[in-house]
Amino acid sequence: MKRNDHGWKLVSDSGCSLLVPDGPDGLAGIDIDIDHAEVPFVISVDNTDYIDEPGIDIEKMLEHIANCRSGGRTSCPSPHAWLEAWGDAENVIAFTLSAALSGSYNSAIAARHMALEKNPGRNIAVINTCGAGTMPGCLMQAVSDGVDDGDSFDVIAKTAENIARNTNVMFALGSLDNLIKAGRLNKFVGYAAHRFNISAIGVASPGGRIELRHKFRGMKKIYGKLIDTLRETGFAGGELVISHCMNEDGAEKLGHLIKAEWLDTDVSVVPASGLCSYYMGKGGMIITYRE
Repeated sequence: MKRNDHGWKLVSDSGCSLLVPDGPDGLAGIDIDIDHAEVPFVISVDNTDYIDEPGIDIEKMLEHIANCRSGGRTSCPSPHAWLEAWGDAENVIAFTLSAALSGSYNSAIAARHMALEKNPGRNIAVINTCGAGTMPGCLMQAVSDGVDDGDSFDVIAKTAENIARNTNVMFALGSLDNLIKAGRLNKFVGYAAHRFNISAIGVASPGGRIELRHKFRGMKKIYGKLIDTLRETGFAGGELVISHCMNEDGAEKLGHLIKAEWLDTDVSVVPASGLCSYYMGKGGMIITYRE
């Protein structure tokens, strides 16, 4: 099928990246040539802004935060950033970090209103993923298949929304500090985490908030607890993505354990974005999966 520069574009913010196959040897052997882009969050520490885009020095950022009394703060993409990423594409599907955790969704909605005021003929859908991390590659594949099959924009956007909203998210948190400072978790939990060296596993609630499932001391128990949590959520195999903060060996180990438990599972391991690393801490992992 012939596609042009002004046809389709998929855009996500850096809190919910898209897993993009890289050619015929990419994910599941598929080759997707739909244009895609990512709009970055900004993590500010003291007077330094870390732009969450390829090349961000996550290790330096986390060290800076650890040595800064006030910690850091994050800024979601502006409406202008969304508009710039969409460009002149006639058909746009935008995916945002959970609206319960960030203003990115509202910013993208504002951008959509601005774009349609200028050109009412464009098709623009903004999808609140109610999650975080890296969205499974089946999302892009479904959109590509829909375009190839000649489906309408509304049908394709609805399919993409169903996949995004039915993607499960699980968090293995290396640190709870920044989540607590940002008001995403209870301060009492934060006090206990500091005093007793508590690590935690959480899941994304149906409304897109972080719901802690297991709390334990240290990180040694993390793999067994993650497998247990997958069982609790009814995982039976499928496509699964592990995004990690400076913990590739740990993510690979987890991937092998998951495949040993559920043979019919495709596991991808990718580095986490700066924003996700900021919130989950060094050693943390976000597991996204669709059965």
